[in-house]
Amino acid sequence: MHLNNTDCNTSHFRYPLFTSTYSIVLLFGFPLNSVSLWILLCRNGLKKSVPVIYMANLALSDLLFIISLPFRIIYFATGRWTLGNALCMIPGTLFAVNIYSSSLFITLISVDRMLAVVYPIRSRPLRTAPVAWALSMTVWLLIAGLAVPTAFNHPQNEDTDCNVTRCFEKYTPDEWKQGFIILCCTTFFGILVPFGIILGCTVAVVRQLRSYSLSKTEILPGEKSLDFYFNLQTVTMCMASTNSCLDPLIYYFSSKRIQGRSRCDSSSKSIGLGLVQSTSWTGQ
Repeated sequence: MHLNNTDCNTSHFRYPLFTSTYSIVLLFGFPLNSVSLWILLCRNGLKKSVPVIYMANLALSDLLFIISLPFRIIYFATGRWTLGNALCMIPGTLFAVNIYSSSLFITLISVDRMLAVVYPIRSRPLRTAPVAWALSMTVWLLIAGLAVPTAFNHPQNEDTDCNVTRCFEKYTPDEWKQGFIILCCTTFFGILVPFGIILGCTVAVVRQLRSYSLSKTEILPGEKSLDFYFNLQTVTMCMASTNSCLDPLIYYFSSKRIQGRSRCDSSSKSIGLGLVQSTSWTGQ
């Protein structure tokens, strides 16, 4: 974006902000997600637990994004791009992959939870590991369709005013206009539609749990405007990147919940409460 053709230094707040934010995310996100993925793969297993399959795919997406951060850190720390066009597009692709995959896999987790609570018996054929893997592969294909156009719309470009090669910024007005159209489409299908599904599933779960409560059924506990837009985008992109550090906390508490429910399910079997066990979200 051409905010100021005479601005050839890195004094704008986006450069230190991006550099520091991405460095922190890389420092904490890489070990946290690596350990989370190892726990999900090696300790919980992927043969039976549907939520674990979705969480493992989510952790993989976070790791792909995190390993692309060094390229962004190098650029925003130096203010110039020297690594070629392909490596300029890859980090942008992985950023989009992370954003869209997070929303889509959380959507699958929400739908799985809704089916387990609202339709515990009828949904069992759908809540199996083969179905979960098939849906996960579909998500990855859909994400590729959403992310690749975004990446090809943001290649490296030559900043003739400053005599440097840019990446992740300094696009022409036509490129920004085309990018905005793509952004609107991908945001609708990759963010807004999943959000609507998540909201609908949450409402269905709450209504079902309230009906259980009412029936006393026992449940387990369990330019200026352009400048403003550009500056706002800088802050929101930093906030979005931090989800890679927060997701491992979700995996941790979800794993605790899965283990706790598994123990409760075992106790339920011993005293004949199989009906309560059928409402477990674990997919075990």
